Amino acid sequence: MHKIVNILAMTALVTTLGAGLWQDWGLFTTMKRMVLSYMGFFFLGSILTLAVASVPMFESKENITPEIKKKKTRKTA
Repeated sequence: MHKIVNILAMTALVTTLGAGLWQDWGLFTTMKRMVLSYMGFFFLGSILTLAVASVPMFESKENITPEIKKKKTRKTA
């Protein structure tokens, strides 16, 4: 997941660079917007990744099917 979030943030950075070159922004303005877009997408992507990864913690244990219960038990010989 970390790789996907990083690729998304880098895509935002490159898109901002392209917009800066296309619209003829100054160097400082372009760099500032690139850093802000990278950090924004990286932090929001990280928070969403944590939210998705924490969903199994909130599921009730009563919803576990018998097949999963069988897999979790250790087989005795």
